[in-house]
Amino acid sequence: MADDLQTRLADNVNAVTTDPSTPLDKRVFEEAELVLVETLSAEQRQSLTIGLSTILPTLQQDPTPVVNLLLRLVRDLSYSDVLQLGSVPFTDGLVAGEHMVSFNRLIIALLQKATRNAADAASVAGMLDTVLALVRLWLSTSDTGVASQSGKLLLDLLKVDQDILTDPDAHLPSGGQGLVWKRIFGDRDVYRTFFEVCSLTGPTSLKLSKSQRTLAQARLMEWLPQVGAMDWSAISRSHHSDVESEYSVQSGGGLLDFAALHMVDIKDDVLLHLSLLNFYSNILRYSPVPSSPSSISTTDSPGLLYLIKHGLHTRTAGLYLQLPGAELDPVDAMFLYGPAANYIATYAEHFPQHFLASQMPPQVLTRLSTSFDLSPGKWAHAESPKHDLHLISSLPRRALVPSTPTSFPASPLSLLPTKATNPDVLNTLATIFHGPTKPEIVFGGSSTSATPADITHDEEANHARTLYYNYLARNPRMWTDITTHADTVALKDLALAALHLTTSVITANWSESANSSALPTTIATPPSGHIALLSPPALEYVLPYLLKPAQSFSNLVGGRGDAESAAYRIAAAKFDAVTLFARKLKEQVDAQPGEGYEEILATVSRRLQEGPLSREAEVGGRIATMEL
Repeated sequence: MADDLQTRLADNVNAVTTDPSTPLDKRVFEEAELVLVETLSAEQRQSLTIGLSTILPTLQQDPTPVVNLLLRLVRDLSYSDVLQLGSVPFTDGLVAGEHMVSFNRLIIALLQKATRNAADAASVAGMLDTVLALVRLWLSTSDTGVASQSGKLLLDLLKVDQDILTDPDAHLPSGGQGLVWKRIFGDRDVYRTFFEVCSLTGPTSLKLSKSQRTLAQARLMEWLPQVGAMDWSAISRSHHSDVESEYSVQSGGGLLDFAALHMVDIKDDVLLHLSLLNFYSNILRYSPVPSSPSSISTTDSPGLLYLIKHGLHTRTAGLYLQLPGAELDPVDAMFLYGPAANYIATYAEHFPQHFLASQMPPQVLTRLSTSFDLSPGKWAHAESPKHDLHLISSLPRRALVPSTPTSFPASPLSLLPTKATNPDVLNTLATIFHGPTKPEIVFGGSSTSATPADITHDEEANHARTLYYNYLARNPRMWTDITTHADTVALKDLALAALHLTTSVITANWSESANSSALPTTIATPPSGHIALLSPPALEYVLPYLLKPAQSFSNLVGGRGDAESAAYRIAAAKFDAVTLFARKLKEQVDAQPGEGYEEILATVSRRLQEGPLSREAEVGGRIATMEL
């Protein structure tokens, strides 16, 4: 079969070589791609690769079948192997155009092989025309797949060519010589391309429409923060002052100034303004932070300092806070509210100490309280205020903790309902009540003193516990509502969110504090989440719910309708919750034997033996599913 396929492929290739207008046999090429390549020897693969490469420039039809087969043939080759095949038209294959998409994919795949080591990346850096064509293709192509692959290729080349120290005790740097960096930022023609393609007003020799330029702007804003994460100085400092000055960049400013301050016309293009706000968020997210553990929580990153210095931090926050006296276009406010909320969420999550020390916390809490002041009907049936919920879940918990339990009703957290609610609310509560992610264990570090990061983690763990009990004291029917939602198979997403909240409390990462003045005195406040569920008012509802059989559509009228396997997904999530609960109880029994938890553990273990769907619920549910 392979020999016959190889013969048919060779015949078609020879026919196309003789007459470029001869149609490609797409089925033969597809079969060869799937079957033939694995049976060929190295010499046969090389011969076929060269033959296919020869016919590409003369083809008068869609080259996709040829390109796909070539991509399969060269998949396991190194960059050096590719160069040995002959003269590769790297630059010609990177020309933008709809008819060039297949060629673009092939050349990008070949160049991607140079990202495996610094020496090959340096070889690519030596090809000025190729790098220039790659940057132009990335910014100007109309094909999103090619643009994505081109941007990734540039990032990977920069990354492998980085001159970095992998170990603080190392005497020699690993990585490259920085030749790709010098080519992209040091070469005037390549550097000018960023400005020429993306500027709407500056001088340019490129004939691009406004839509093409705005698309290029969005790509540059997505790419630049990731480069800044590798080398902040490369994007923030001046490289060619004469080029930068032509595009209104002030002396000393670089590509970052151009993108953040001058490139986007925020008054004319609200969608690009939205992209600009996401760009600011990514600057915060990717901006490098000091490597010293003692300064993680207190030292500002260069990205945050940059945004503050140029007024972008305050301006972006103002779009969300909507303070009295601020002049905002109603349409702009509607489109930009979400990205502005995401910016503050990123800021508060990555720089909690800076956020808490600023004047922003009371302003944010006021805005959240306004957004959460909704009727039960709107909470249950209207569009969820998802941007505000994401923000409150990203805030340092200290900002939400009341000074005393009696002041908790003033917190926006107290406005989140559990009865007439939606999945976004329950998932938000789950994030807040679960506590911070446990820090990674670093071997070889000193264990004699606590770092600020450790202290912040312990504080957040304590605040998560405080917030849970204050919320429960304010809403004693919380677990009545949660177990009811978790048992409502017809509302799958709400049921899964309710189980997520249950699981988050079971596995809560809490700690105790010597100062318990913020804890309510009207309910018990155990130190761990699983014990909290064994204490009133949760005990009356959570444990009976976990022990009873999972709900199924067989319990509903007609016993039909589980087209999305909702019953099984909810049953599986419930079983996971019971499993985690049993694990926590086992740890409790091992730590405190004889405290009465053994009987509860035995009962929960018997429930686990029944599986996700107990016999009582399993048969009807399966029959109902089979009838669909």
